[in-house]
Amino acid sequence: MQAIEVTRTKIPSPWQTLRASIWLEWQSRGNWTNPVVYTLFLTLRPLTAALVLVFMYRAISGPNAHGAALGFLVAGSAAWSFVEQVMAGLPQSVMADREEYAMLKYVYITPQRFILFLVGRSVPRMGTAAFSFIVTLAFGILLLGVPINPLQVNYPMLLGSLVFGLIAIVALGLAFAGLTLVLKRGAWQMPDAVVGALYLVAGAIFPITKLPGWLESFALFVPLTHWLELTRRALLGNAQTFSYPIADTRQVFLWLVITTIGTLIIGVLTFRICEHFARERGQLDRTTGS
Repeated sequence: MQAIEVTRTKIPSPWQTLRASIWLEWQSRGNWTNPVVYTLFLTLRPLTAALVLVFMYRAISGPNAHGAALGFLVAGSAAWSFVEQVMAGLPQSVMADREEYAMLKYVYITPQRFILFLVGRSVPRMGTAAFSFIVTLAFGILLLGVPINPLQVNYPMLLGSLVFGLIAIVALGLAFAGLTLVLKRGAWQMPDAVVGALYLVAGAIFPITKLPGWLESFALFVPLTHWLELTRRALLGNAQTFSYPIADTRQVFLWLVITTIGTLIIGVLTFRICEHFARERGQLDRTTGS
């Protein structure tokens, strides 16, 4: 009897999955132009958003405009690049793979964890957001007079808040990526709509103490709120004069850790549940046409 040789599919290591997904995302993001034009695009996009806010503030405040308020606006706008790139980018990547390139079902049949594949695709977006963050801050310091002294920045606080902030941002991106798998309508618009709502609620452009009481309480359970506050305190130091419900920096960091852990659990569970329903209903290759 002729022996039948059975070959086993080799399951890639987590590092191989991450490396492949990072490379794929990097290639797909910059393949529409040459590196010089892409770098110019990465530079002008965040600056435009920051300048709009600054000009609006100066038009309203007139001669009463001061450096602390500009620092609040510029720091919040610069940090928000991470939310726009990563949190909104992950569900948009899922939608593009499913509806533009029709490759999502093929990614799923490969021997890898899809959630790890998505985490890898967020890494180039983090790099892009970091570049936008630095460029926006540099522009604010050199040309707008934002009171940020690079030699006096609290870099341990900045790095610590960024680590937990990115975990929360990726977790939220995973949750919305899962929702895009099961939504029949509005899947393309949903990420930008949520980012826009959080832009107001999380205190990116004005203190959350200006919000109605119930909305301010809700904002305290959003990790992005505490991440933005810690980022401003690390960058501006004593120039950060705007009110915040929590005065002690250690308590703000504790709130960031607690809300990030809760967001991570909710984000992964949401993605797993939505992924299960999408696979059971055969929605991985569905085209919504919206």
